[in-house]
Amino acid sequence: MLNKLNLGLVALVLGFGLTITTSAFKSAKVSEQKRDQYRFVYNPPSTSPYSVANVTNTSHWSYAPDSEGCSGEERACSIVIDQAYVDLSATPALKPSANLTASFNAPTNTAYVTGSADGLMQIENSDQP
Repeated sequence: MLNKLNLGLVALVLGFGLTITTSAFKSAKVSEQKRDQYRFVYNPPSTSPYSVANVTNTSHWSYAPDSEGCSGEERACSIVIDQAYVDLSATPALKPSANLTASFNAPTNTAYVTGSADGLMQIENSDQP
């Protein structure tokens, strides 16, 4: 009788363990899908407009929720980034913690976005005009 009781308790503990484990993974997936994201477009300055230094400078990116996407690979255009990297005080602005990265394309003399601290950021670079 003691063996049957122990077996029942073990089954109960395993059942609770599996329930908690599967619930934890489901909530993580839901929160990942419900991220608040913001679109920013690149506003090149007049001096060295598409240098790596300027493309990675967060002050050259402006909030543009309704902008159209870009296509291509040769120069910075727009990004969609998680709210954690956005200053929401007045007009949304990129925080330096976004840590944008860029690469230089020598044949076109332009830089393009390659990544950021937000591993799920959407990058849209554009073709040369």
